[in-house]
Amino acid sequence: MRFLAISFFALALIPAASHAQQSAQPLPKGPTLQAAAVGFRVNEVKVDASTKVTAAQVRRGAAGQDVALMVVGVGAMIVGALVGDTAGTIILIGGAAMALYGLYHYLE
Repeated sequence: MRFLAISFFALALIPAASHAQQSAQPLPKGPTLQAAAVGFRVNEVKVDASTKVTAAQVRRGAAGQDVALMVVGVGAMIVGALVGDTAGTIILIGGAAMALYGLYHYLE
């Protein structure tokens, strides 16, 4: 079980190590305004001002908690893989459930 979990972790790192996610076109040097933006980019649609303010206030605080749930869940999965045996399996399954719960709320 431990070997399988470590193998999956190693396979997840291979694309980053081989620069598989690199863009073929050269990127601009230095920081840009687009690179500083975090999150999804939405095209502006004509809406009244009250709708814009309400939507921005609702989503602003929730994304941080969802991302934290995903990160802690993945961390628990790694710890569960390292612990092994029955206790490790329980920690691994709990971490997977936590990560999936955070992902579900993040995508909502």
